[in-house]
Amino acid sequence: MAYPRIAVALLTLFVIADARVTAQRSLEYEVKAAYLYNIVNFVTWPPDAFSSNADPLHVCVYGPDPFGSLLDRAMQGGTANQRPVAIIRTTDPNGLTDCELVFLPGADTDRIDQAVRVTSTRPVLTIGESSDFLRRGGMIAFVIDGGRVRFDVNLPVAARRGLTLSSRLLQVARTIVGKGQNG
Repeated sequence: MAYPRIAVALLTLFVIADARVTAQRSLEYEVKAAYLYNIVNFVTWPPDAFSSNADPLHVCVYGPDPFGSLLDRAMQGGTANQRPVAIIRTTDPNGLTDCELVFLPGADTDRIDQAVRVTSTRPVLTIGESSDFLRRGGMIAFVIDGGRVRFDVNLPVAARRGLTLSSRLLQVARTIVGKGQNG
């Protein structure tokens, strides 16, 4: 009759392991939400990126939302370059036309390619988390390095879109593609 005890013990281990993974993932996205809030304050969009001085800066999550309420809490009452921040969640690429920042969760290469293509003619900061995000035309890629959330930057792509990334932001980047090159 040891089988029921073993089954209960294994089930308990799976539940504990699942709870730890969920807690780690929640912490990861809490950190990423804070990063997004801080990043928008270290990017300068060209003046023609907005219709008026009162327009909000739209932070868009394109695809499945890994944040839940974490992003809302991080951005609540926040401003970016003296503009209020508004969050848009969408699974429709046409919904990206109002965005100044697009976050692409996960590694869906079709979604990444689609977002890069749809935003390619506008000054839209693209941030993702796939290992090949920068190579696919994204600007900032979140990475887990030594158990910490860090980020890499593709400077030439940002410059081609008319975005200026602050030297203070670049100082905390893990790696910078195109550092020392003119955009």
